[in-house]
Order: sequence, then C-alpha cells, then structure tokens
Amino acid sequence: MNSALLRLYPARFRRAFGDEIAESYREATEGAGPLARLRETADVAAHALRMRLGLGSAYPGGRLFATTAPFALAAAASYAAFNLIGSVGDWYVMRGVGTPDRVSALFTFMNGCYLLTLIGAVVALAGRYLPGVLCAAAGTAGISASFLYPVWIVPSDLRWELVGFLLAPVLIAILPLACPPDLRPARRVRGPAGMLALVVWALLLVGAVVVIDPLGLGLMIPWRFGVPTVAALALAGRKAFARIRTTVQLAVAAAPFMVTLYFSGFVQRDELLTLLGVLAVSAVALRLRRGNDSNTVNPA
Repeated sequence: MNSALLRLYPARFRRAFGDEIAESYREATEGAGPLARLRETADVAAHALRMRLGLGSAYPGGRLFATTAPFALAAAASYAAFNLIGSVGDWYVMRGVGTPDRVSALFTFMNGCYLLTLIGAVVALAGRYLPGVLCAAAGTAGISASFLYPVWIVPSDLRWELVGFLLAPVLIAILPLACPPDLRPARRVRGPAGMLALVVWALLLVGAVVVIDPLGLGLMIPWRFGVPTVAALALAGRKAFARIRTTVQLAVAAAPFMVTLYFSGFVQRDELLTLLGVLAVSAVALRLRRGNDSNTVNPA
C-alpha cells in the first residue's frame, strides 16, 4: 500500500490499525485491474477523510449527517420537482395560447438538470445511494452554473442573495455524501425494473401536478411544492423520522427544507420566521416526549 495513502489517516488511528488497513488494501487490489484499484484507493481515501473530520459512524458528527441525509435528499427532490413543474407548466401554457414553440438551449439544459436532480434524489432514497447522490449533485451544479452570468449583472445589494440561491441547492444535494456508508438508508427497491418503475412514478407525479394547475399561473403553488415534498418524505420512510431523537437532529433535518423554501421564493423572510417558530415548538414537544419516555422506562 502506498505510504502516502496510509498517511491520510490520523496518526493515532494509523498506529492502531495501519497494518490491518494495508493488508486489506493489498488483498482487495491483488490481481485487480486499474479501475478496481482506483475504486479501492478512492474508498480508502474517503474513509481516511471521514476519520480526520470525525464523520464516521462512531462519531456524533457522522450520526448527525446520517440523520440529515434522507431529508436533504427529499428537499433536493422537492426543489427539482417544484421548478420542473413550473417550467413544464409555463411551456404548456405557451403552447395553449399559441405562442411560437421556441425552446432555447438554456431552457432545455435547465430542465434536463432539474430532471437529473429529481431522478438522482429518488434513486438515492430508494437505496442506490451513491449513484443517486452524485446525479443529484451534478444536476444542481448544472442548474447553478446556468445562472452564473446573471450574478455579475444584478445590483450589488442583491448579488449575495443570488449567490445563496445558486449555492444552496448544491450544498443540500452534496450533504448526503457526508453520511457514513454503514449508516446509509437500506435498499428499499431491488432490481432495475423496480427502480425504473419508481422513476416513472416520480415523473408521472410531476405530470399530474402540472395537469392540476393547467393555467400555470402559480395559483396552486402550494401543490407544486407540497405534493413532491410529501411524496419524497414518504419515500424516505419511517426509519428516517425514527432517527430524530434530539432537538439538534430535528433542527438539522428541517434545515434543508427551510433553505429550499426560502431560496425557491416559496416563503419570504417573515414567513420563514414563522416556520422557525413552529420548529422551535416542535423541538420543545420532542424534548418533552423524550422526557416522558425516559420516565416511563425508568420510573422513580
């Protein structure tokens, strides 16, 4: 094993487990091709980075990111579906009123990125975790890249808010990468046929919401965000909610949705404060419930 690769680990961990890591690496790469060696090297480097950052499953930070990951994916799916529904709805209206059917390359590219983000988040929630997260991250990065030019032409007082608008979806989409591999959601859909059926279901759901709001005038915006959010949370499953046991976990699980709601223009600052108040009340209720559960398990 390359000594430089082994030095990526913290010194204490390297002294305790360095020989085992080197032997495991040797067994995994013996007789393997270049691609397999590259994959194994990337796995070792990622594991070393987690150890240095305290993001393993044995660390509180790793467990916190594991709690947040499914909700970040659900928020990414909601963000993509919300914008895709609005975009398809606008296109539907333009065709209905006889507007010339001219779709720019940028419009097509953005819709493709929204679609990639939605499919990636759905696939990751269904259990094909790493490919799904990477697709969602690539989709959000493409969306943000398509808005880079306007950053430099907007007024300076709005520029930082636009930067936040561009970065927020990307950060939410890549956040699940910090989840330790052994704490990732279990595979819920097995086989390519099941995964394809799930993707088709997600696309049909987007189409159904477009049909519900045929005018595309934003009269049913709550449906545009609410329906995909409920569907994504249902796909995340009960286990995702069961992991929320502390007020900190509740706050970080809700944060991706708060950020998405704000930077999607769905809520304004005063409404965001109201949502934060609701979150605070929920945190107090969670804390009281945990206290009652502790008293029930350990009666005085």
